[in-house]
Amino acid sequence: MVDPTIHNTTTYLEEIAKGNGKTEFEILILQGLELIHVGKGTLRCRLVVTDRVAGEDGSWNAGVITAVMDSIGASAVYSAGGGLHISVDLNSSFYSTAKIHETVEIEARVNGSNGGLKSAVIEIRRETNGEIIATGRLWMAPLSLKVMHNVSTLSKL
Repeated sequence: MVDPTIHNTTTYLEEIAKGNGKTEFEILILQGLELIHVGKGTLRCRLVVTDRVAGEDGSWNAGVITAVMDSIGASAVYSAGGGLHISVDLNSSFYSTAKIHETVEIEARVNGSNGGLKSAVIEIRRETNGEIIATGRLWMAPLSLKVMHNVSTLSKL
């Protein structure tokens, strides 16, 4: 039997890859994503850099690379179980870049937890030679929403 979190992660990413994401931004950065492996706390995929996410020089935009690391890292954390989490810290290091039409491989794996916090490491490599383009370390906290009833005044904070 397939773990429901792995099934949900796979379905979510496959829908984004088809252009059916929940937000325009997810579609922009992840459309065309090809899943290689989704496991408990691990995710590996392939993505072709498009002109929609490249700068004027034809290089993959660093902000988009960071957003991809956040999205794929969050998906790996979700696949590990424990419900939805929210990013609280993301450190990124850039070693190279990719050009339009270049294919990259993205791997994310949950590598630790501290209380409710979970940590994931994300690597983006050039598919042709395995050269590291960027790495990231992501910390996520459990997402808990509290419904407040009968609130007479709302704070701006």
